[in-house]
Amino acid sequence: MSVQIKNIVLFVAIIFLCQCNKESEAPYANEDIVRDNAQAALYFHAIFCEAENVWAFIDSMDYAEGVYQDPANTQTAYKELTCTEVESASSVNNTVIVEYKNWKTSHLSLAGRMRVVFSNDSSYRKNGKVANVYLDDFSINGQDVAGESTIKFTGTSEKDLYTFTLLNGSAIYRLGRSNTALISCAITNGLQYERVEGRETFSPEDDLWAYHGAMTGQLRNDPALKYTNTVSATYTENGASKDGRVRFDMNCTTAQSGRALIKIQGRSDILFAYDCSQCIFLTVTQVF
Repeated sequence: MSVQIKNIVLFVAIIFLCQCNKESEAPYANEDIVRDNAQAALYFHAIFCEAENVWAFIDSMDYAEGVYQDPANTQTAYKELTCTEVESASSVNNTVIVEYKNWKTSHLSLAGRMRVVFSNDSSYRKNGKVANVYLDDFSINGQDVAGESTIKFTGTSEKDLYTFTLLNGSAIYRLGRSNTALISCAITNGLQYERVEGRETFSPEDDLWAYHGAMTGQLRNDPALKYTNTVSATYTENGASKDGRVRFDMNCTTAQSGRALIKIQGRSDILFAYDCSQCIFLTVTQVF
């Protein structure tokens, strides 16, 4: 991420955890802005991974209709997939409804329903094919998450590349059943995703994903807090170009690495970096 910093008014060497359910006190601190944005990135990344894995699983089952239960199901925690075929005048699509109850993926707990719709012509990993993702009464770690998104495969037989688009209306709500959005999110031009590791196995446990792109939205229902959170593919440091993409794996509570820049009109820009279980607060630059 190449950033021209003209006026550095603060350099913070402290590290703080991205535990994102904290309610901020007035004024809305930069640390809380980072936490909320980091949480949104993590939650919607988890949704991307779940939907992509559903697509892969049904492909491995030859798109057969039926009910599939995860072998790790228990009486108190389960994941169940129901695949149906829907025919229209122009196409035949598969709809997979995923039911979650206290389902653990990495350190996140999923509940509710996710619906994934795609064509059943062996569409998985076919260039240009799209899966549409819908959430219904869905939550992560007890926080309601709403939204619709699309996943488009743009790679090759050797490389997993996707464009992940998050539509307007996507939001994460305050902890518990609340009608107040903590953060609304949209990814208009799509995040550019690459599976850097783990392509050879079906399990998502060894996947390492990297992405760059921009997310926009509004914080805490405040029109004055419209933000843009940008992750650039590269940035320059000491004259050298470095990979700036955010990298997610299953073992990190935030992300393994990467840099992000948050811009809010009338406030200082915020540059921060991920470090697996923490966010490193790099700089705040004055906006003129």
